[in-house]
Amino acid sequence: MLFRSDPPPSSLLPLGAADDMVSRPVDKPRPSLRVAAILASAALSLPAQTLPPIVVPKPPADVSPDALFAGMVPKLELIIPKEGIDKLTKSPRDYVTLTIKEAGGATLEKCAVKLKGSAGSFRQITEDRPGFSLRTAKTKKHQEYRGLTKFQLNNCAQDGTMLLEMTAGEMARRAGVPASRCTHAYVVLNGKPLGTYVLKEGFNKEFLGYFFKDTSGHLYDGGFVNEIDGNIEVDQGDPDEKVRLTELIGATKEKDPALRLRRMDRILDIDAYFRHLALEQIFTHWDGYSFNHNNYRFYEDPSSGKFHFILHGMDQVFGDDRWYVFRNAGTLVPAALLGDRAMRDRYRNQFFAVYERNFRTYDWPRRILELAANAKAKLAPVDAEEARRFDQRGKEAAERVKRRLDAVRAQLEDAAQLRILGGKANLAKYAWERNADEKEADERDFEGRACFHLAAGPKKGGDFRLQLAASPGRYRLTAQVRTAGVVAGADEKNKGARLRISGLNGVPALAGDNGWRQVSVEFSVAEADPVLVLELRAEAGEAWFDRNSLTLTRIP
Repeated sequence: MLFRSDPPPSSLLPLGAADDMVSRPVDKPRPSLRVAAILASAALSLPAQTLPPIVVPKPPADVSPDALFAGMVPKLELIIPKEGIDKLTKSPRDYVTLTIKEAGGATLEKCAVKLKGSAGSFRQITEDRPGFSLRTAKTKKHQEYRGLTKFQLNNCAQDGTMLLEMTAGEMARRAGVPASRCTHAYVVLNGKPLGTYVLKEGFNKEFLGYFFKDTSGHLYDGGFVNEIDGNIEVDQGDPDEKVRLTELIGATKEKDPALRLRRMDRILDIDAYFRHLALEQIFTHWDGYSFNHNNYRFYEDPSSGKFHFILHGMDQVFGDDRWYVFRNAGTLVPAALLGDRAMRDRYRNQFFAVYERNFRTYDWPRRILELAANAKAKLAPVDAEEARRFDQRGKEAAERVKRRLDAVRAQLEDAAQLRILGGKANLAKYAWERNADEKEADERDFEGRACFHLAAGPKKGGDFRLQLAASPGRYRLTAQVRTAGVVAGADEKNKGARLRISGLNGVPALAGDNGWRQVSVEFSVAEADPVLVLELRAEAGEAWFDRNSLTLTRIP
């Protein structure tokens, strides 16, 4: 959580409000009445032409990060000498020297730059729009750009709106979850305009100071698709001193469930992680820690002795409206916690708190349009054509976020319905996970219906699955199913097409040719969340499950 008692950060204020705060001149001290009278008398006794001109000094420019992230869109020229360009061409991850010039602002010499990005976003220095990681004090100590010594210029290769990471970061900070602040910047490289980038603050003590009182702890970078027990990079701290990291890894792998939870509680701020996970779910952040062990940092807070996870790399968020808000997360930390029902309830309480305070009533699509309008206004004097693009970018990002938040609300309404007898949830609006070869399972339209399609090929079929958060009780899963040429096998697993619950055997199956017919399966939930399965296991044949007919009902 934000620890400061200051006013809210400027990135959470309406655009313009922070500008007003930093540009308002300080009131001058008033002279006494006697002094004022003397000054007035002296002025009246002088000839008019000899009165000195009144000069009101301009207030000093605010070069703090708060001013930068309060709606500024700086124009930055990066000047990299030829030898630096040559070195980046051969070794793009090695720093080279550059000069940074802000139009109408400071010139910073002897800064350092390297290229950034991974699969999908990396561009060579000789290509259009490479991404940059910059440091201002690597060689020249204490040199800052508007309060920053480390920042990135993201090329938004995977976010055509240029608004998603900025918005997701603001959402996170509003929920008290660490994430970088962002603004737009217009970038020129050696005289060549590259266009609009997203300027994002880096992960260092300056960043940590916004969230933690003690910034002296270890800061780890998960790297590219790396678990916490992998080849973790140390951004800050002694790389040879990993006692606390070893304890975190050991706690996640503790075999005894009760002891594992006690160890996790000693080393991890569990509720803070649950808020982090809640945002990954809402954002559909498939490329973050909890689902792809990628794009994350984590910090060992010395004041508490516990780890906190930091959101990062959110340029592909809000991509799958059907993502289930309680989707199963399989990386080490959530796997160590969420096998316990009490922990799952604790997580859901944190989820509902995050949603209620930060999403249910806040108009995020409108906020996105404000951010787009600000970028357009600030870029217009620099590049009118680029500025106009933010009309469409704002609309696309706002609609994308609106669709996802509408889906989240609908899924939470389903969860409320399933707590009462007779309550129903339509499962068409959920993302079911394919558990089959691509040639044997897909989603397609068939006979005017949106369907899950399964075919028994060399691997004899497969299934689609959905792990659903459900309170203890009895339920009925229902769907319309059609089959063609299904040849059942001899064993229980190859009986044909059916609905079932993972771990529940003896469920009747369809074989042969069947027109559309309603099938159902009833089951009870006691401890573990149920995994719903749409399955075809057979020697041959096909099956179609009508997506829109999939219904779950709470029964007595």
